[in-house]
Amino acid sequence: MSETKICPECGQAEQVEKVSTIYLLGMGLKREQGQAMRPWLSEMPQVELKALGKRLSPPSAGRGSPVRPLHPDLVVATFSLVIPIFLAGIWNTQPGMRLPAVLVLAAFYGLYLWKRKAILKRFERQKAEQKAAAQRIQSGIARWMKLYYCAEDDVVFAPGGEAIPADQMPGYLLENQT
Repeated sequence: MSETKICPECGQAEQVEKVSTIYLLGMGLKREQGQAMRPWLSEMPQVELKALGKRLSPPSAGRGSPVRPLHPDLVVATFSLVIPIFLAGIWNTQPGMRLPAVLVLAAFYGLYLWKRKAILKRFERQKAEQKAAAQRIQSGIARWMKLYYCAEDDVVFAPGGEAIPADQMPGYLLENQT
C-alpha cells in the first residue's frame, strides 16, 4: 500500500490512492502482483477500474508523426544524388526530352534556392514547436506522477496543493505548469 495522503477536499485518507497506481491497476498491470490494495480499489469491478484508469491517464502527445522531420537541404541533396540516374535514362532513350528535362530540373533548383530561407524558417519553427510540445508532455507526466486521487470527492491533488475535479486533470497537467 502506498503512503497515506489526506485529501484537501474531505480531509480523509481512506479512499485516496496515487493516480499512477490506479492507472496501472486499470490497465491490469499491478493486480496480478498480489500487492495489497486499499479495500475500495480491490472491491471495484475491473470494468469500472479500467474506466477510472483511463480517466486518470497520463498526458500524451496524441497521434503525431512517428518520424523525425528531415532537413530540407538533406531532401534536396538526396534528390540530387538520385536524379542523375533518371537524367541518364532520358538522355539515352528520349533525345527530344533532354531540353525540357533540364529546364524542369533547373526550375526546381531555382525555385528551391529562391524559397530556401522561407522553407528553412518553417522547418525550424516546426522543429521548435515539436520540441516545446514534447517538453510540455514530459513536464505534465512528471506532475502526473505526483498526483493522488480521492474517490470520495472525485478529485485529484498533489500533496500540499489544491484539489481539482478529476475531469479537469488534463488541462491542469499541460496548461498550468509552474
